[in-house]
Amino acid sequence: MTRERLYLFDTTLRDGALTTGVDFSLEDKRQIAAMLDALGVDYVEGGYPGANPIDTAFFERKPTKRARFCAFGMTKRPGRSAANDPGLAGLIAADADAIVFVAKTWDYHVHVALGCTLEENVACIVDSVKAAIAAGREAMVDCEHFFDGYKANPTYALDCARAAFNAGARWVVLCDTNGGTLPDEVERIVADVARVIPGDRLGIHAHNDTGNAVANSLAAVRAGVRQVQGTLNGLGERCGNADLVTLIPSLALKDSLASRFEIGVSEDSLRGLAKVSRAFDALLNRAPDRHAPYVGASAFATKAGIHASALAKDPRTYEHVPPASVGNERAILVSDQAGRSNLIAQLTRMGIAVGADDPRLSRLLGEVKDREAQGFAYEAADASFELLARRTLGETPTYFDVESFHVSVERKFNATGSLYSASQAMVKIRIGAETIISAAEGNGPVNALDLALRKDLGGYQKYIDDLELLDYRVRVFQGGTDAVTRVLIEFGDAAGARWSTVGVSSNVIDASFQALVDAIEYQLVKSGAQPV
Repeated sequence: MTRERLYLFDTTLRDGALTTGVDFSLEDKRQIAAMLDALGVDYVEGGYPGANPIDTAFFERKPTKRARFCAFGMTKRPGRSAANDPGLAGLIAADADAIVFVAKTWDYHVHVALGCTLEENVACIVDSVKAAIAAGREAMVDCEHFFDGYKANPTYALDCARAAFNAGARWVVLCDTNGGTLPDEVERIVADVARVIPGDRLGIHAHNDTGNAVANSLAAVRAGVRQVQGTLNGLGERCGNADLVTLIPSLALKDSLASRFEIGVSEDSLRGLAKVSRAFDALLNRAPDRHAPYVGASAFATKAGIHASALAKDPRTYEHVPPASVGNERAILVSDQAGRSNLIAQLTRMGIAVGADDPRLSRLLGEVKDREAQGFAYEAADASFELLARRTLGETPTYFDVESFHVSVERKFNATGSLYSASQAMVKIRIGAETIISAAEGNGPVNALDLALRKDLGGYQKYIDDLELLDYRVRVFQGGTDAVTRVLIEFGDAAGARWSTVGVSSNVIDASFQALVDAIEYQLVKSGAQPV
């Protein structure tokens, strides 16, 4: 059977830009547009030309090669001709393939926001669509608040959508702008609209305020729409938009959908999806969501021992799709829930061959469970676990010994009379017969310790020059001022590798130092450094 074409529309650069704490630079926008273009989405909405200097500059030159580039803006103003509307003129002047008009389709909003009659609003939709088509652009209409409008006044909401279609709009997009509509409502309403407007001219734009944006989008597809809108990693105002990173593999890999629909994302591009998702988070300078469907670090992670045993026999027992199909990988976690299967799987991944009946496995499993009871969390600290395993199995050399460290924090006034804190750290280590003392000043005690520890590591220095501390997290548990503290530190190197280490102590500085030392020792191990 011939599959129907389903079109993907990305609005990361417009609706995603409304996310709290997200501000795209012009270069950010160009990089993201290229990323989306390479992924295989059909439409990239770039923003609102004329709304701000960055968006205006972005539309001076089309940034995509394959995807159709879209300019977003309002329909013409009431009481003004299309030829005499500056907003519409700016959209037509933009270097874009398509123009997306946002139109009021809830009668309540027409009266409150536009202050015109219902008939005047419909005329604005028609005139705007015709003006875009006359200028050689593909026209789309985002029917704002369509589902709320339909529930309040279905006749008028349909009148607006039908008017856009009859005027020649390529796509009439039904928007759940408030994000409050549930999947059964979306499916029912879309089916009603599809009796008036062909489904291959309808789109869905869902917000995630009830956590149902992806489900609503799929419900709309079942009911007839053939364009799906969303954003990378679900970015968007308030609770975000439908997440294209979840929608794309669902459409491509789930038989009930993949057998009916074809999308523009190839199998090769799909295998790069996790990389795209993480690169996007890196550009935003935020940590990826470990629990994101398909692409999260925990999406194919197994912690229970019986699950790991089943996975070893047949991955389909606990994996709904192959991890590699989206560029992810299986993770068998080691924790106090772990069994021998977890350990063997992890050790195999590290390149450590251990037989199932090796008595050292029992010793390692006991060590893991004892240390987890003290507060260590090896499922979140892969590097520390590998070091623990290698030490227990006798496969890690001793590179250096820490004889002592000292940290001081001083709060004082500077020359201008302002209070500030200064931290100094001193570390004394022994490498073979040599004793090295290093001191450094940092922004805080952990930063000072990190700098002092990595300032001079003798013959190992060349292996750690490119290390960078990427993330630092502290969790206090067991209560009180003498509580046990767990510190997780993430490091990276110039090659892009990342690893996490853990330290536990009643003293947060001591816990941090444990994690710092583990991070350096792990780098030496993976670099193949030989003991001096």
